[in-house]
Amino acid sequence: MNIDFSKMGGLVPAVAQEYGSNEVLMVGFMNQEALSLTLKTKIVHYFSRSKNRIWKKGETSGNIQKVIDVKVDCDADTILLIIEQVGNSACHTGAKSCFFNSFDEIQSNNPLIESSVADLPTKYGKFKVKAYKDGCQEHLAIMSQNFFDLDDPIVRIHSECLTGDTVGSLKCDCSNQLGLALELIAKEGGLVIYHRQEGRNIGLVNKMNAYKLQDEGYNTIEANLKLGFKEDERDYSAVGFILKDLKVLKMKIVTNNPVKIEFVQALGIEITKRVPAITAKNRHNEHYIQVKKEQMGHML
Repeated sequence: MNIDFSKMGGLVPAVAQEYGSNEVLMVGFMNQEALSLTLKTKIVHYFSRSKNRIWKKGETSGNIQKVIDVKVDCDADTILLIIEQVGNSACHTGAKSCFFNSFDEIQSNNPLIESSVADLPTKYGKFKVKAYKDGCQEHLAIMSQNFFDLDDPIVRIHSECLTGDTVGSLKCDCSNQLGLALELIAKEGGLVIYHRQEGRNIGLVNKMNAYKLQDEGYNTIEANLKLGFKEDERDYSAVGFILKDLKVLKMKIVTNNPVKIEFVQALGIEITKRVPAITAKNRHNEHYIQVKKEQMGHML
């Protein structure tokens, strides 16, 4: 296993994720010795910087994380541990997490990697584009030619939908919403952030499994829950980085999703107007749109 232990004083971030779900149970650090012990014993070991020694989850609580699989991210500097939680309690990320401060440090020490700004002519018009790499996810900022001259641009935070955006799936309204947003910014000026978190951040494989459950009669929320996920696993921290990088202080937001509005407002960005992202329905996506309205609070 190729891990770059030359960073951060010989330590790399280690994230423990519960098998069968996206729930993060622990975020800490490992050195070479801690990783070797973890691989040898199949029990997660972390390196405690405060105690300057290897610390095993469960030393005092008896709560053990049994390793099922170990993966390394694409930059070889973060370890992902797929674990089975043995015991009645878990050390979650958040205020009660043993490594909560470490998680903040991981984020602050690993900002997104940015590309240069390039020109991109499209069927909608001529745009400028800039990419951002966030771990193994890569996001795209699509800007009108006059974007940097605008004080109050139109902005759409568009969640990736490979099936809709590329092959025109009729099961959702994603492709239509993306087209609407691109037409708007081409005409009036603005920004589309293409947020690469497929299937509300459960990934393409799990999205196909959710589709199969939908074929059997489950709705989009029920399918995610049956697979062990939350109804929406998206994290918008990368979007916050992009908006800050592009110096967006106010916007006219194109969305039906109140969560996105709340997120932007929490960043201190002024929303001067909400532009509805409402497009034509069809017989395949009527129920999907109804669920978003009635169970997710979308303004439709």
